[in-house]
Amino acid sequence: MNIQDVILGFIYEEPMSGYDIKQMMENSVSYFFDASYGAIYPALRKMEKEGLVEKQVILQEGKPNKNLFAITESGKEQFQQYLSSPITPTITRSDVLIRIFFGRFTTKEKIQEWLLEEREKSQAMYDNLIGIADLYPDMEPHKRFTLEFGIRQAEMILGMVNEELKKLNEQQGE
Repeated sequence: MNIQDVILGFIYEEPMSGYDIKQMMENSVSYFFDASYGAIYPALRKMEKEGLVEKQVILQEGKPNKNLFAITESGKEQFQQYLSSPITPTITRSDVLIRIFFGRFTTKEKIQEWLLEEREKSQAMYDNLIGIADLYPDMEPHKRFTLEFGIRQAEMILGMVNEELKKLNEQQGE
């Protein structure tokens, strides 16, 4: 999976601008795939050169022109090849987990600080995903599955963080 595969998937449904693609990512898959405008726009330019997408310039008065990107037949073929390719193993990269792994080199207070920060981020993610679920109650089953996965993952992280914070608090009370 790479940025091109994700972009092709989004524009497979309908033509979109780079801004639209970023907004769709933020409102749907950002908990398991995220990309900046700095990654999206160069990928779109490269994909246009490779013939995977076509750009249509929409003239707008009083603001910059809008570039809409539509998938080509070649782009559809590449996207189908991606869907047919072997799934790569999921690799979780977590700064907070690396820090906690090496927690013996710091203080319990510092670990608590990290856990509180992680709880705040996970709570924000959970709240955002619940908001999306509430906003789109009739979401197609495939998209619903990925949303539910994100919700459950956030719940699991919150549960583990709260358990660890409780243990640390109990240790301090001893």
